[in-house]
Amino acid sequence: MKVIFFGSTKFSLPIIKKINEYFELAGIVIVKPRPKGRGLKITLPEVAEWAKSVGIRIFSPDDPNEKGFINTISRLEPDLFVLSAYGHILSGDLLNVPRFGGLNVHPSLLPKYRGAAPIQRAIMAGEKKTGITIFFMDEKIDHGDIIFQKELMIEPDDTYGSLMAKLSTLGEEVIVDILNSVKSDNCVRMKQDESIKTYAAKINKREMIINWHESTENIINLIRALSPRPGARTVFRGKELKIFQALSAEGKLQPGFIHIENKKVHVGTGDGSVILNDVQPEGKARISGLDFINGFRVKEGEMMI
Repeated sequence: MKVIFFGSTKFSLPIIKKINEYFELAGIVIVKPRPKGRGLKITLPEVAEWAKSVGIRIFSPDDPNEKGFINTISRLEPDLFVLSAYGHILSGDLLNVPRFGGLNVHPSLLPKYRGAAPIQRAIMAGEKKTGITIFFMDEKIDHGDIIFQKELMIEPDDTYGSLMAKLSTLGEEVIVDILNSVKSDNCVRMKQDESIKTYAAKINKREMIINWHESTENIINLIRALSPRPGARTVFRGKELKIFQALSAEGKLQPGFIHIENKKVHVGTGDGSVILNDVQPEGKARISGLDFINGFRVKEGEMMI
């Protein structure tokens, strides 16, 4: 079975590698890389670097639904598309190219958390479980018939990074069996329950800012959801401070108020306080809470806003 994969994130890479072991991977379609940094350099995602190393064709169209690209893909005569965290909705014309249609490997228990940021939104909401869903794509966002779904518990110390890795591994473990079931026409399709759908919109910059008047639980969930990137942030001494790990502390402080105890930075929340364990001052490398105290001579009674 000839497969074309759409996706360019770290979540996708283990799944792509597993597909390549058992099927003919005719190409990988990535979102077109954009110039970044001061030198406006174009850096290929890890998925594309791997594809280059094993001789798999890479496509990076501005618009995958453009007629010229559809014609190009059609000439490859694929049997199936597999997509994960690609960033574009595929049109009906494009989805009609492969004879088996297209599958999406989505890191949530659909129809909950449709959209761009399902892992982050689940952690932010304090969910106790998530999972992966594999479904046949249509022209709507994360909408098609489900053929596989499996739950995964969210541990209290899970971050966006750790949970993404667990879900990616889960996808890797099942993808071969799922593709074989499609090939043999042995998969059971189940409609999504539209009455319980929710959406996981892309995280905007305003949402990354910690509101110290929020509850301890909400603040810690935000920090976990944005770690290791892009990082929850606050302002300390007029400059941005990113926070990547914080733990609930005993005792109540005024929101944003800093208290130093046992060489640890405590910061007040709406209903208690947190201890900062992993931070990144503006323009600096990530450091521990202790290094933050020592390097910046953090004083009792200072504020984070």
